[in-house]
Amino acid sequence: MHAIRVPVLLAAGSLAACASTPGDQLQAERDPIEKTNRAIYSFNRTVDKAVVTPGTNVYRAVVPKAAQRGVGNAFNNVDEPFSFFNAILQGKVSQAFRTLDRFLINTVLGVGGLADHATDMGRPQEAEDFGQTLAVWGVKSGPYVMLPFFGPSTLRDSIGFGVERVSDPYRIGVGELRLSFTEEVGLNALELADTRSYVMDTADALLKGSADEYATVRAAYLQYRWNLIHDGAPPEEEDFSAPPPGVAATPVEPSTAPTTEPPAEPTQPPPGQPQP
Repeated sequence: MHAIRVPVLLAAGSLAACASTPGDQLQAERDPIEKTNRAIYSFNRTVDKAVVTPGTNVYRAVVPKAAQRGVGNAFNNVDEPFSFFNAILQGKVSQAFRTLDRFLINTVLGVGGLADHATDMGRPQEAEDFGQTLAVWGVKSGPYVMLPFFGPSTLRDSIGFGVERVSDPYRIGVGELRLSFTEEVGLNALELADTRSYVMDTADALLKGSADEYATVRAAYLQYRWNLIHDGAPPEEEDFSAPPPGVAATPVEPSTAPTTEPPAEPTQPPPGQPQP
């Protein structure tokens, strides 16, 4: 879940680099609904500070580190079927079957995914979600959106997130279990604590030193998604100083200055030397 989902309130694992994102995410960078987004971000941060962070601190204090790793591994493992289907939809057939291998290895040898043996065996996680699939299909990002409770997104990623909520095999499986209200709340709370714990040390430290938290999260999220969509190897940024297609560049006026230095004045020979 760490690799695919956006943690509540923050961009998961994405706050390490805040470079600009070129191409189809320029509209998101311009943030046309920034005023509304900032209000929602403020609400999310209030909820985070009042409820999510204290609950996560209790989780980290009570649950042993080994058990926390097991919980994180298990949640990541149940994401693999959804990554498999999205890799297929993106035409990444070889990656899809690597993902399937990973899921089978960790489910069987890792006791339901509690241990991540697949990474040690050369099958690291290659996360894919439906927002990435839409990007591969050519759907533009649309404006940047701050979702209540769920945090940073774009219009395209919000649609992808909605599709995931109703089509993810893990979500469908949980629904088939017919959990009681208390059990469902407990499972969601565990998922939330695991996700928030994952970004607590790095992300919180960065936000603490940020002059504008909102702008930092926005830039980090967009950069994170740009890298994720391009499998960690995004194309070079476009040269936006170049004229658009069909528009000639402004000619440069030739200089009227002389192109050669004037001849040097003759110098007098040293005393005692004959004149030429």
